Amino acid sequence: MNDGSWLTADDVAYTLSQALIRGRYVNRFKSVDKVTSDGDMTVTVVLYAPNSRFINLLDVPIIKSGTIESRNPPGTGPYMFADEEVLRLDRFTRHRDFTALPVTAIYLRTCDDYELAELFDDGELSLLWDDPSDAFDIRLNSFYEPRFYETSAMQFVGVNSRQGIMRDQDVRRAIGCSIDRQYIVEEVLAGQQASAAPLALSPAFWLYDKAWEDRDWDPLVEMTLLLVQAGLDDYNNDSFLEITDGFGGYEEFSVDFIVNSENTHRVKAAHKIADTLKQIGFNISVRELPWESFMDALNTGDFDMYYGEIVLSADFNLSPLLLPGGLNYGGTVSSEYRPLIENFLMARSDDDVRLTAKRLCDEITIKAPFAPVLYKKYAIYTPLGAISGAAPSQSSVFRNFTDWTIDLTMLA
Repeated sequence: MNDGSWLTADDVAYTLSQALIRGRYVNRFKSVDKVTSDGDMTVTVVLYAPNSRFINLLDVPIIKSGTIESRNPPGTGPYMFADEEVLRLDRFTRHRDFTALPVTAIYLRTCDDYELAELFDDGELSLLWDDPSDAFDIRLNSFYEPRFYETSAMQFVGVNSRQGIMRDQDVRRAIGCSIDRQYIVEEVLAGQQASAAPLALSPAFWLYDKAWEDRDWDPLVEMTLLLVQAGLDDYNNDSFLEITDGFGGYEEFSVDFIVNSENTHRVKAAHKIADTLKQIGFNISVRELPWESFMDALNTGDFDMYYGEIVLSADFNLSPLLLPGGLNYGGTVSSEYRPLIENFLMARSDDDVRLTAKRLCDEITIKAPFAPVLYKKYAIYTPLGAISGAAPSQSSVFRNFTDWTIDLTMLA
């Protein structure tokens, strides 16, 4: 470790135990019952339920036991803080990859969002990380190279299944059929920044099969049949759909679609979805709310539809959206989801993973507890021609850093 001590099982167990109760990793470890160490080389993690891909969740930086309150606790990486007060990382000379590291130091600096582009254009920053579809847009003027990479961040349309027409799964399913995902990806998010997601799992999921997307009907035909099946029609010729009351009459309805106003990309996507539904005959309005009001509306059920986003854990566990609690604001809970999720997570062979993944996706498509829209991509930006070999991932911007080649003259 960076303080010269050897990494032990106690350090690993301590770090994971702290991750269960504080910080950014709490949600991903909700399936963990306990973590213990046995000697210097063995760590045991006990789960509440089997998960063959749990190892994918362990990309957690390990720190020395007992140092959680330290500002810069000793770690195991190839770089270490030069000083408590200096924002610089120096090479750790005892690291196994010491001689292969492409630079001797990494300088850090703090700045406001609005300063980033100017500092990058002036050459004072050499690397920027960005979520291109976030609320703040970084606009660079100088020559640069973007490197986009897949993530498990999904944007979706959630519904309030406790009230109104959203209680009908045929209506929810029809709404999912109406979403022009490719338009949203290409026109709202500029193409490279996301992947259209017709199914709940990301197209980047390593065993994803395009054949899962096949449907017996064209989406527009399927949508029309589903609306008819749900009893929706323009019964009074006012250009809006009404719903039959089952006794020869009908009832008018409206749809309240909420979205966080601070993210222009989500607002545009919500309006595109609403415009399509208006053309079909839905009396729908988009309500743009600041973040706190948006969350209040979700928590109190004051909505019919909402445009949401979730960063799934690396095992693609959909429990937060499908099981009680978590992010299930719309109450779309079904007893059938739990065994499907459990079977998907415990599947070991590729064939079993494919089978259980398809069954889970099919159930979500049919019951329509939410409608997936896209999976986001993140990006790093570097000066044009300065860096080669960079291949960032969601778990590490500096993944395989020893494979990077950095031309310091280009940075200068």
